[in-house]
Amino acid sequence: MNALGTPILAVFSEPRERIYRALLAEPGRDWRVSQLAERVPQVSVEAVRTTLYLLLGDRLVEVVPHQRSLTLRLNDKGRAMLTQITAGWRRSRDCGGGAS
Repeated sequence: MNALGTPILAVFSEPRERIYRALLAEPGRDWRVSQLAERVPQVSVEAVRTTLYLLLGDRLVEVVPHQRSLTLRLNDKGRAMLTQITAGWRRSRDCGGGAS
């Protein structure tokens, strides 16, 4: 896995996993914080916002230009990284080791 600038992005948490799964389910979609928060209602808006800003800082999402509010899209690097992270979490659970 390429090194993340923000290692916390690879640390398992249920809210983070839900956010990543929503992003990966529609990888070409443009997301505003409110839209993604609606998709994962069991996750706080603050957690969604923070996660998206961390992903932006690591250049795993890109800003969609010409939007009135901050709108982000998962890029190819982000799709690959989130797929790799969530697969690692799944393997860890499957091996009985808990999430990493």
